[in-house]
Parts: sequence; C-alpha cells; structure tokens
Amino acid sequence: MIDIQQPPVKLHIILRTCDRGNVHNDWRIRYCDLDKPELIRGCFKSLVRSIQNTTWFETKLTVLDDHSSEDTVEFLKNEGSVLSNFELIPLEEMGYRHSAHTQFKMCRDTDADLVYCVEDDYLHVTSAIQEMVDTYFLFTNKLKRDEIVLYPFDAIEVYDPPAYPVFVVHGSGRHWRGGHYTTNVMFTTPKVFQESWEYFETLSLNYNGNYIRKGREDEHRYHESNTIWNIWLKDNKAIRFNPIPSLALHMQFDAQMDPFIDWKDWWSKYAK
Repeated sequence: MIDIQQPPVKLHIILRTCDRGNVHNDWRIRYCDLDKPELIRGCFKSLVRSIQNTTWFETKLTVLDDHSSEDTVEFLKNEGSVLSNFELIPLEEMGYRHSAHTQFKMCRDTDADLVYCVEDDYLHVTSAIQEMVDTYFLFTNKLKRDEIVLYPFDAIEVYDPPAYPVFVVHGSGRHWRGGHYTTNVMFTTPKVFQESWEYFETLSLNYNGNYIRKGREDEHRYHESNTIWNIWLKDNKAIRFNPIPSLALHMQFDAQMDPFIDWKDWWSKYAK
C-alpha cells in the first residue's frame, strides 16, 4: 500500500436507493438472483463497512430513497446510524429521472472536496472508499490536475473486441486502467459536475433505460456513452480510471458478471 498523506478533506457519498425494481424495466434477472430489497441490504452493509474502514478524512453519507418499502427504509436508517454523519432523504417524486437528477444536483452543489455518486446495486470491498481517496490524491499529484474520475468496477464490456489501447498505472493499492466506461457511478470532485452540468442533466432527464440493447441510437435516446462519457472522451475535462481488480461489483446482469471474481464469495465477505 502506497502511503498517501494529505491535508484533511471532506468526502460526500451520495447513494440512490429504490427497492421497487430495476431502472431498465425489463425481464432480465440479475446474475445474483436476489430480490431488490435483499440486494440493497447487502450492498448497503458493504458500503457502510467500507466507510467505517477509512482514516484521515471526513465522510458524510446521504441516501436519496425513491419510495422504498418501510422495511427497507428502516433498515437503511438503522444501518446508517452507526456512522457519525448520515442522513436519509425520502424523495417526493417517483422514478429514475427525478432521483438521478436530484443526485446529480447534490453532487454538483455539495461543499465537500470529493464526491462519490453511487447506486444501490454496487457491492464494495472493505478497502474501497479508502483506496479511492488515496488513489485520487496519488493521481492528482502525479498528473498535476484535479479532474480525475474513478469508476470502482472493472467493467467486463470494455474488454470485448474491439478492445482499444489504454494505459495501466499503479494506484494506492492495485493497478488502475484508463478508459471510457462508467455508469452513473463515479468518484470525483463537485467541479466535474459543475463544469459539465449539461451532460448530467441531459442524462438524468432523458435516459431511456435500454443501454444494453444495441442499434437504438438517435437524438431522442440518451445514455452514458453519448452524454457524460464526453467529459473525458470529447471535451478532455477529466481523466477516467478503473481499478484492476474491482473495488466494487455491479450486481446486475450477465453482461456485468466478472468471470474472474466469485461474487458469492464477495457476498459472504462483504454483505453479511
């Protein structure tokens, strides 16, 4: 582990939760075959544990809940109460567009130095939050720029042919690769949201929910690849990295299942 020492900073983690179903609204079953309430509980436990495993910086966790069941809301409140700075905000309107737009706005407007925009189906290793903070400062020191975006999952899709050349570098505790792929999830600074707000607003208010379905590109369909990816691919306003191996698993469909990580082993270690 590379020792990274920085002045005290504030990290704001903003999590969006909803136990009513999947944003994609289709027939696909998650590869873990867990119902959404159980999935949320395990992933939330892993995130809380990862926050508890941090040192030298201040962390605030905000949960934006989109009309989950009373049982799930009470679980989130009880588990989150072990943290020194935690809040749960019930959203007034229902649905992805409102919840994502609210989340992005909070990431944009927070007074924290760093922000982690995350969803409820990411299972974190215990070292995840600490490693992302340490690696962020390692990269900013070496690259002499603050606009670093970290995506915690080593997404499987980016290795499918044609695989484009990328660079691999040392982070604080593992290798990280450059690249382009991210979902709505990212660890970065509020400045990235502020300076590229039009992409985040377009994505949240117009997302069509079918990003895996190919051949459906037109000006009325918006997803990550034709909005926020422009920040690092087109506009050069940030550099994006992801860890090798992952710091968090995206517990979604078969296309996101890492063939080299036993998700059941992770679930028993980090969700229980």
